[in-house]
Amino acid sequence: MITMNLRSASFSLVEVTLALGVAAVSLLPILGLLATGTKINHTAFEQTSSSDILTAVAADLRATPKTSPLGSATPSPQFGITIPPNPVPSPAPSPTTLYFSSGGQSSTTSSSDSRYRLTAAFLPNGPGEHTATFVDLRITWPAAADPTSVSTEAVEMFVALDRN
Repeated sequence: MITMNLRSASFSLVEVTLALGVAAVSLLPILGLLATGTKINHTAFEQTSSSDILTAVAADLRATPKTSPLGSATPSPQFGITIPPNPVPSPAPSPTTLYFSSGGQSSTTSSSDSRYRLTAAFLPNGPGEHTATFVDLRITWPAAADPTSVSTEAVEMFVALDRN
């Protein structure tokens, strides 16, 4: 008859407790990083979405046909942003504000599904008739928040248009 020594094939209670303690100490920082990773992922998504909207608005402004006579005021075809006559006077006209939903639908008024606020400000561009038209595009979120507030997130783009 063969007898086995079971004591050598098992763990003691102290060893199990130490192993659980090491595992718990190792997992705490990893669990703490989950909240940070989720926040960074959300911010990256918002920045990507707002950059896509800014690119679409800039493309719309660039696609606006030139006027006859050259340099007069005209609205953009898709978003209806009025491009002022060239040269842009000083003081510049008041900025245009548009609101966008998470699906990219634009509106001139804020609604319950508005997620982003776009401000298109045309800047004075000098006395010459053959100067570029400058526009500062700034998108902030959430749309209901004051765009000058420190707590709002923002992406900004500067665009020069050839309206001559």
